[in-house]
Amino acid sequence: MALKSKRRNKKTTQKNVLSVKVQSQQSRRERLRWLRSFAALVVAIVALILGSWLGGGFALNRLVYENESFAVTEMDYRTDGIISENQLQDWGGVRMGDNLLSLDLLRIKRNIELTPRVKMASVERILPDTLQVRVTERVPMAQIWVWQRGGESPGGYDCVRLQVDESGHVMPPIAGRSVVIPEQQAEWSLPVIAGIELKTLRSLAPGRSAELPKLQSALQLIREYRRSTLAGELDLRVVDLSQPRILRVTTGDGGQIDLATSRLTQQFSRWARIRAHGEKYGLAIETMDLSVTNNVPVRWMLSPTIAEEVRNGRKVAGN
Repeated sequence: MALKSKRRNKKTTQKNVLSVKVQSQQSRRERLRWLRSFAALVVAIVALILGSWLGGGFALNRLVYENESFAVTEMDYRTDGIISENQLQDWGGVRMGDNLLSLDLLRIKRNIELTPRVKMASVERILPDTLQVRVTERVPMAQIWVWQRGGESPGGYDCVRLQVDESGHVMPPIAGRSVVIPEQQAEWSLPVIAGIELKTLRSLAPGRSAELPKLQSALQLIREYRRSTLAGELDLRVVDLSQPRILRVTTGDGGQIDLATSRLTQQFSRWARIRAHGEKYGLAIETMDLSVTNNVPVRWMLSPTIAEEVRNGRKVAGN
């Protein structure tokens, strides 16, 4: 009986082993079938995405970027200053026939704003064929003359003339051919700021704002002059910064006025009163020191009108 029982157990064990092997093979086949299905699905999705991308790109190029209906046929450049439209177009780098929708508006805006004279630019598309550009220019308030080596003769010097706006932003002047007004009307009638050292001026790279206290004081002086009653009555020719704590002004009639860097409004008011007093007697201010608060020292000279009359009278008497 024991022998029969052992044989029966052996057969049962073999059947169980065969059953486990069959189940294992079936499970492996199921996993392989699932993996094949998943791989096929991934390939189908990738193919669909690739086809859509290539097809969409082709369609986009044909319908948009290569569509002649969106070719630039009009460029509307406008500025509030004197830069010419042709100059703005050169800076923008857009040509007639370029596709309007393929233009990089940020690049065009950056190219124009990299010019020191331009304060701000806006660029827009107007479908189907117009590029619109609006420019706000920096308005020069004064000019700076710099003498540096490099003249035509050996050891000579060249005069480099820069301009600054009211914030102290340094910029080179625009060539006459690049502006919408005749070259002889260029902005060289602006006051000249003198007395800045050459090594200091080298740091005033065109396109950068100059954070120099003395220069800012000179610009503030020019602003106060324009707001004062003296504006239009006399010319402000030179503002000299070479004196410590003093702004030395040269006027169109040859007068030399010293002003402190503070209290500019009060000083201009006093200047106007003293000038009006001298005019009553045909006198003009030759030198005056307004930097002192009391007992302002003044040296007088004949006003240009009286001096001209005196010269003409002497000529008549001589004849």
